[in-house]
Amino acid sequence: MGVRFAIDVGSSKTAIYQVGGGVVLSEPSIVAVSSNGKKTVNTVGTDAKKLLGKSAKGTTVFSPVFEGEIEKENAARLMLMDFCKKVEIGKFGTRAEVLVTVPCGTENPAIRRFSALFADCGVTDVRFVESPIAAALGLNAPVTEHNPCFVIDMGGGITNIAAVSLDGVIAGVSANIGGDNIDNMLIDFVEETYRLRIGSQTAERIKCEIASLLPDDTTSLVINGRDLDGGYPRSMQLQAKDITELIKLYVNKINEIASMVMAKLPPEVSAEVRRTGIYLAGGLSKIIGLEEYFHNEFSLNVRVNPDPELAAVIGAGRIMLSDKLYKKLSFKV
Repeated sequence: MGVRFAIDVGSSKTAIYQVGGGVVLSEPSIVAVSSNGKKTVNTVGTDAKKLLGKSAKGTTVFSPVFEGEIEKENAARLMLMDFCKKVEIGKFGTRAEVLVTVPCGTENPAIRRFSALFADCGVTDVRFVESPIAAALGLNAPVTEHNPCFVIDMGGGITNIAAVSLDGVIAGVSANIGGDNIDNMLIDFVEETYRLRIGSQTAERIKCEIASLLPDDTTSLVINGRDLDGGYPRSMQLQAKDITELIKLYVNKINEIASMVMAKLPPEVSAEVRRTGIYLAGGLSKIIGLEEYFHNEFSLNVRVNPDPELAAVIGAGRIMLSDKLYKKLSFKV
């Protein structure tokens, strides 16, 4: 057995798990590129995210991953090279085995792009696993070959909804909606309602700190931006209840898709889901009131892990701990 790493490359965050060492990297999937005639990547990850909305003319800050797929190959390559260098994957050479999580139902061309990028990083032994299976294991769900569970994994660019077992995905789908959609909606909402222009980092703070489905939530947050009428800096207090309906738009869509997936389940699988409930993963599972919302919609128990953002990469790492699971659940193209 070589040295094994699990990698979850998302639109918002990239995480790397080393078998025997735990999570060794968790950074934003962000790059800062200077348009100096050569389009040079200045920085990536945490340092690049600090430049969002603050970069000088000629520097563009963005994620090279969009809705679970590589959109900007050169930037993604340099980002992954930097992350792999930080955790020293390259020093293990051909002994390094990497398991990459991909959205449910990802097609072969997208997987080949991932393979090519990791090959450029010096990693040639790359296999893949569908994200909801990894998330189930990372959430400590009681899943086996005979006992399936239902997972809703809400990431930044994509949401995976699936019934899974250790035999694979029974029924599932990846939807091109995620936390980034909420950020964009919040920017538009604050601008249209309060004539205040905010940046993406402020929108993310709103989402992470006061997003709530409880109509009587009294949580509030002071936000800063640019007044659209006077052009000067302005601050205001935004309350959780002000954005509840906006958050519901996103959650209602997730509910609609989850209902469609559940309707396709075989009767015996439905019976098991009734017993085990729904497992929530991804950063958006921290939305206040989300457990109660899904419990009321499906009359099922709903469980959230204390660290849901890392569930998929931790679960992929656990798959690599077992040669049997690794061979059974991972695949190449």
